[in-house]
Amino acid sequence: MNNNIDDSIGFLTVSVKTANGAIALKDALVNVYEFREDENGTISNGYLLYSMRTNNLGQTEKIALPTKSASLSEVPGNERPFISYNIFASKEGYFDSDVINAPIFEGVTSIQPINLIPLSEYSNPTDCTPSYDSRFVEIPDNSL
Repeated sequence: MNNNIDDSIGFLTVSVKTANGAIALKDALVNVYEFREDENGTISNGYLLYSMRTNNLGQTEKIALPTKSASLSEVPGNERPFISYNIFASKEGYFDSDVINAPIFEGVTSIQPINLIPLSEYSNPTDCTPSYDSRFVEIPDNSL
């Protein structure tokens, strides 16, 4: 079994839209960061890994990210067969948005949707940055 993350790669594409996914946002800024959690459970961004803009379809290019071997899912224990990343999206005229703890699996292209909410005429973008957990759900270990 190979636990070396340098040998395992997963892929990510971010899809940035508005109006609950009905309208693609071109030229939205998307940053992908390392996921960090300290011993107290405080979550933060690590190093900035990618900074890119969305295309006419509101999508980023597909990027490769280091992850853990899929073979870890075949071994009993608490080892997760993925590595998590944080994703930040912004565009002028919209509230910024964060996705926290987005998992990347070996050999899989994950498409992470992000919905940006337009600012009203009276909104201040520094007042609120919605933060969402990834849409993936972690299934608890029910071992005895």
